[in-house]
Amino acid sequence: MEKLGALVFVQITEGASPLEVARALKDRPGVEEVMLISGQWDLLIRFSYTNMDALSNFVVSHLRKINGVSKTDTTIILDKVK
Repeated sequence: MEKLGALVFVQITEGASPLEVARALKDRPGVEEVMLISGQWDLLIRFSYTNMDALSNFVVSHLRKINGVSKTDTTIILDKVK
């Protein structure tokens, strides 16, 4: 089955550690990369999944329940050029 991809931007609550949240995510199935970034968001996760239920479960049932995660924004990858 073909893997689908998404980019999930994560904002961390003030006083929480982005690095600790990143470490809590790094070994989760489907998580390909966890990057600490600058700007409006604190983390960027590259996530692969096989269906929308898997993506929804990751974001809603796992990611948003991690202590320190205040906000997420998920972008689905439509196609890769390079």
